Amino acid sequence: KRLFRYLGGDESESGKFEAEWAAKIGTKYAVALTSGTAALITGLAGMGVGPGDEVIVPAYTFMATALAPLAVGAVPVISEVDTSLTLDPAAAARKITPRTKVIIPVHMVGLPSNMDAIMAVARQHDVKVLEDACQADGGSYGGKRLGSIGDAGAFSFNHYKIISCGEGGALLTDDQTIYHRALIFHDGGSSFRDHASQITTP
Repeated sequence: KRLFRYLGGDESESGKFEAEWAAKIGTKYAVALTSGTAALITGLAGMGVGPGDEVIVPAYTFMATALAPLAVGAVPVISEVDTSLTLDPAAAARKITPRTKVIIPVHMVGLPSNMDAIMAVARQHDVKVLEDACQADGGSYGGKRLGSIGDAGAFSFNHYKIISCGEGGALLTDDQTIYHRALIFHDGGSSFRDHASQITTP
């Protein structure tokens, strides 16, 4: 009967939702957030992206995908889409520079990006992948849930999305460092929380 994750008791509805959503998507960690935009921003912060870094985003997406890099001081680099209306992996590869830190493929209107090719490009160039799954809650690619294939996945639960709570979002990841950085970034009071002593980041 408690929505807020911190006040009293062992379990909150927020905490239960995080555990259930992570299990559904197939990741170790989830952070419930205020929006899909917040999930993208928090994901980039969790990946250590900051001023001077570049983030590749597709030309066809909602503006939040390009605004998120700006929110952490990075530069969004617009890349072409292919006939699926999602990020063209070959075009993204051509946009990579020494300053590129993250590629954000967007699973547009439920259509999955070519994650095999995008992950291959990312691994070849040692950059991270933050999946924007805000328009594809629950979708799959190659037997894996969208949002669980890259280094992290961002989800939206606003009024127009597949699952709605009016407004809301979540960041999912298997990477403990991304999770802990995101947890700190999303909550200015995190140093006072019960879990503060468990958080370790390099």
